Amino acid sequence: MLAAEPIAKPAVLAIDVGYGYTKAISSLGKKIIFPSVIAPARELALDAFEGAGLKNANVGHLVKIIRGSERGAEEAYFVGDLALKEGENVQHTLDRNKHEHPMHDVVLLTAAALCWDWPRRPAFWSQGSVRPKLVVGLPAGDWGKCHEKLARHIAGLAGWVSVDGNEPVWISFDSPLVYPQGAAALLTAPDLPEDGVAALVDVGRKTTDCVAVKIENGVSAGLEKSMCGSVNMGASALERAMAEGFENKSDTPLPHAQILEAMRTGYVWYRGQKIDLAGEIEMARIQTARAIADEVYKLWGSRGEFVRKVYLAGGGAQALPLLQELFPAAHILPDAQWANAIGFLKAGGA
Repeated sequence: MLAAEPIAKPAVLAIDVGYGYTKAISSLGKKIIFPSVIAPARELALDAFEGAGLKNANVGHLVKIIRGSERGAEEAYFVGDLALKEGENVQHTLDRNKHEHPMHDVVLLTAAALCWDWPRRPAFWSQGSVRPKLVVGLPAGDWGKCHEKLARHIAGLAGWVSVDGNEPVWISFDSPLVYPQGAAALLTAPDLPEDGVAALVDVGRKTTDCVAVKIENGVSAGLEKSMCGSVNMGASALERAMAEGFENKSDTPLPHAQILEAMRTGYVWYRGQKIDLAGEIEMARIQTARAIADEVYKLWGSRGEFVRKVYLAGGGAQALPLLQELFPAAHILPDAQWANAIGFLKAGGA
């Protein structure tokens, strides 16, 4: 008997550009996450960081981009934690159409450069280099009216990209797949019920996406469309509530970088004093979880009482443990923050 030839693994690159973090994973096994934040690169800081730890993802990334051709103007950015720590005029967005914000393309190209083996010249595509199928997402509530526009935008995005001083690579995308957020995360659910309605609540930084499917004999029988959509509330409400707690103690606004630090540690140092924010953070977690649950139940209407099982995804689900009590038979997906990115990878065939 002749041995069967191994089936080639599809070349897929999945990038989840979130309001809080950009996550990317590829069929090569590469994986990267960083805050969705950029800032123009500064020469003084470049001298301090040149060759000193830029390859450490915890430090962030120095990214240089030449769009379209070698004759274009070079753009230089701090991306992720480096932008938060060293950047001036830091850019992040809570705009509804985040793909129209300058931040979007920079973090997308950065993630792509870090998660795939790109050629050094465009002509290499004709010499055996594999171009991955790119899969990205949109909030469920925006997918119907925006996915074609986003696909066209990304298909026209190309250029030379250098990350952390490495040799520039040529990045371009052909026919990207745009997939609904939440629906992608649901693809990672390990134990769908045998029957009834299963719902996915994906808590991001700005929005919470909801997808519900009817299950028959353990498989999906189609979307429950009236229960699918997005609510304009997410983990950023938690950040705002916590920042208000700090301002009440100090009469000073809390910068974005310190908000993220306080969320990790429970305190910040201010004028040499340790400001404990653990109580404010816990109260904000409770208030935000209840507010998100209320908005989701409004979207679901009376059908929300008849959901068989609710899956929770997104970094916000991890930050708001009370959500497990507020939804029936709730279960946090494994790798909840990565659920959409992993789902995108599956949607691409990997």
